[in-house]
Amino acid sequence: MADAADGGGSEAERVAAAVLGVSGVSRLTGVWGRPVRLGERAPAARDALPRRHARVHLAVAAGFRPLEVARAVRAAVTAALPDRPTVAVLVTDLD
Repeated sequence: MADAADGGGSEAERVAAAVLGVSGVSRLTGVWGRPVRLGERAPAARDALPRRHARVHLAVAAGFRPLEVARAVRAAVTAALPDRPTVAVLVTDLD
């Protein structure tokens, strides 16, 4: 996945704020690089155009189910950006 230009920092900040607003997210992590990555994905055979993709690395707070938190984060990130990108959530730690 290619990274967006650093000029998209405001979008990354918007994504980070949306993620941190989800119940059960304790923090963003940067285990494998930046905690929020935005980029373009190559189009699939049925897609006419390339689509943006977001990848988020986070830690889940104790007492929360990681799968439910990840689903809520995907929805929050998709809603936070006007082009509604696809979203991958990597739970890298449990706090």
